Amino acid sequence: MSKKGFLLGLIVGGAALATAVKRLDDDKKAELKAKAQQGIADFKDRAIDYAFYANDAAEDFKAEAGQQFEDAKQKVADFADQYQAAKQETGATYGSSLDQATDSLRSELAKVEDDEPDEQDIVIDGGAAYQDASQSSSASDETSEATSEADSAATDTPADEQSAAPTSAEEAKPTDEKPSSEK
Repeated sequence: MSKKGFLLGLIVGGAALATAVKRLDDDKKAELKAKAQQGIADFKDRAIDYAFYANDAAEDFKAEAGQQFEDAKQKVADFADQYQAAKQETGATYGSSLDQATDSLRSELAKVEDDEPDEQDIVIDGGAAYQDASQSSSASDETSEATSEADSAATDTPADEQSAAPTSAEEAKPTDEKPSSEK
């Protein structure tokens, strides 16, 4: 729908413009043509000016970026020269300084280990722990078997003997009273 509306507006506008131009006299046509050409010339001039501005800005950016790159390159070269000079003065290399640092750490670690008292570490051996557990479980099995045998022996005794035997600590205490049968 919008394409059809646009095309319709373009056709009607073009027809109205053509009709208006035909009705103008020659002086007005020349004046209108001169204004249109002046507008086009101004537009071209502005476009050329903006192109020159963009070109100047690009050149300035290139020059600034090149200068920054050269400054950074010079700083890196100066640092490399200083590093080489320091390396030649001390005769050390990166690897040897790394070795020195490693040796220093090892000696500090050895000092710490020497300062600690000689305490035995706790070592848990899984096999020994399971072996001890199985031995204690077999011992508890033997104890439970002995207890069950004692219980079965107690149930095998006659009822008179069980009732005569003291069942608590208070009954087992000696008293001054004589049994009732002796009175």
